[in-house]
Amino acid sequence: MFPTITDKIKNLGPRWLLAIAIIFFIFFLSAGAGLIVFDGMFKNKIYPNIFIGNLNLGGKSGAEAKRMIDQAVDKINQRGVTFSYKDYQTAITPVIASIDGDLAYQIINFNIDGAVNAALSYSRSDNFFINLKNKLLTLVVKKRLALTPSVNREEITKILENNFIKTYEPAQDAKLIIKKVASTGDYEFSITKEKFGKTIDYEEAVNLLITNLSNLDSSEIQLSTITQYPKILAKTGLNIESQAKNILDLAPLTLKYGEDKWLIDKDLLAQFLSIKPDGSTDTPNLENQPADKVKVGLDDDKFKAYLTEQVASKLDKKPVEAKFEINNGKVTEFQNSQDGLALNLESSLIKIEEAIASGNNQIDLVVEAQLALTKTGSINSFGIKEVIGIGASNFAGSPVNRRHNISVGANSVNGTMIKPGEEFSLLKVLGEIGGSTGYLPELVIKEGRTLPEFGGGLCQVGTTVFRAVIASGLPVTMRQNHSYRVVYYEPAGTDATIYNPWPDFRFINDTPAYILIQAKISGDTLSFEFWGTRDARLIETTQPTIYNIVKPESTKIVETLALKPGEKKCTERAHNGADAFFDYKVTYGSGEIKAKRFSSHYVPWREVCLLGVEKLSPPAGGPETAPSTPLGIGTSTPLIAN
Repeated sequence: MFPTITDKIKNLGPRWLLAIAIIFFIFFLSAGAGLIVFDGMFKNKIYPNIFIGNLNLGGKSGAEAKRMIDQAVDKINQRGVTFSYKDYQTAITPVIASIDGDLAYQIINFNIDGAVNAALSYSRSDNFFINLKNKLLTLVVKKRLALTPSVNREEITKILENNFIKTYEPAQDAKLIIKKVASTGDYEFSITKEKFGKTIDYEEAVNLLITNLSNLDSSEIQLSTITQYPKILAKTGLNIESQAKNILDLAPLTLKYGEDKWLIDKDLLAQFLSIKPDGSTDTPNLENQPADKVKVGLDDDKFKAYLTEQVASKLDKKPVEAKFEINNGKVTEFQNSQDGLALNLESSLIKIEEAIASGNNQIDLVVEAQLALTKTGSINSFGIKEVIGIGASNFAGSPVNRRHNISVGANSVNGTMIKPGEEFSLLKVLGEIGGSTGYLPELVIKEGRTLPEFGGGLCQVGTTVFRAVIASGLPVTMRQNHSYRVVYYEPAGTDATIYNPWPDFRFINDTPAYILIQAKISGDTLSFEFWGTRDARLIETTQPTIYNIVKPESTKIVETLALKPGEKKCTERAHNGADAFFDYKVTYGSGEIKAKRFSSHYVPWREVCLLGVEKLSPPAGGPETAPSTPLGIGTSTPLIAN
């Protein structure tokens, strides 16, 4: 009997299925082999078509990608980003320069290492299918990643405000006017009308800067303005006169703390009165603002100034930390600990306002104890037996002010005790840095001008403490290298910069005993000895490797009307850029190993010179040709610097 067509199809079915299975097997085998080859080609490299801005990082190793980004960032560091509004223009650089480099500090940090790690990690997650999808997409579609720059918003806003101050028309609140009638001794009250204002939208400006720099875009930023609304309106000033009289009738106010008293008579109290919001104020909805949103009270700024000058100056007492020194191999105390006191301005002001509202003119101020962190105690219990590490640096060639500041800073650190497990903060130990604490100013370059700032030389302290920490085998929790190479801190890669409030230098005492820091200055050498108790840890460090030496760009000439025509004055010196690293390994007695590579990138910095001219050239629209403050004279207040 001959087979039917149905029988033939049944017999062929398994063969077709087998053929299809073979085809699929060959396909997946080829795809798998291709994937293995693909991964092999990009082993320890960034997958193709990965971009940051216009930089194609595909196929690059981490070191190669970092160098590419460094070069792009270095150009931005030297040329800056231009901000403009109408006829006003200024350029902001991520690094605030100083004449010798010691006071230079960053206001923009690009987080290059994080960007490189993100690029290397792309398509290398724990999810196989997501990785496969992303790898296939990189073959045909650009994947754009972004930097995550951190910026000092306050400093950038301050620079912009100083340079665009002539565009600023502040809003003015309605104000309480108090006039004493000489013939009767009574007071008359009136209210001035509010005014709307206009200001640059600085928040938008900084956000645009961050967005642009995330993509390595340094193009000019056009500023815009926003309306500034007054918060207090004249029309809401109901019953103002009766409120003001009720407060003045309470005079004299008596402020008390213990046996101390401060009297505020009627005339003085009248100077502190103002109208102020009573609770929240919906400023955009001015037409519907209810009358009960305004009350008569104390002007916060004026009254805080009074409390600071007249009360806090007599009450406040900073805590004194116990300090010790080594004499003939023995630990001795040279400064007893003392707890301090501090007037709480905010809480005291609230309490005074509440007392006035309730008709009370006798007010106890809010004063808080400030406890010393390191108490005088049994010296023998501290476990201070021997030197566990020494760090040193040389400051030969330093000017007089810098040498003075190094000495003041070293004395502040000298005798500091660090408890087991405690994190040491250098900025905290140094405390306030200014003329009132014994520091002398040095010069920085800000907004195209040379300005004094306090704290030059303190990075010598930071660098020396860093070296002592490494020599002692302690874990570093915060360290930032200088923006560019400074002769005082060679070899490159072993320095640490500080600037209030960031960056700080911090480390942890992970030894079983206290650590006592001893400072010594001998000639041109600063050293810190760390005393404590040695354990079984083994410390290994390599010599710094310095590479990628980069020459700076040619001298930048900035026109100025402050010099005679043709007169030239150079304000910033040239510095070669470079990268550096050293490896640090600590092997503990338990066998645990902690290793860390300290990497540093130094910006190439070109020379900048001022050239006197009779008339400034018109801006050419870019940071290369635009002077720092081309059409407006800004002002700047000195900051605490390192």
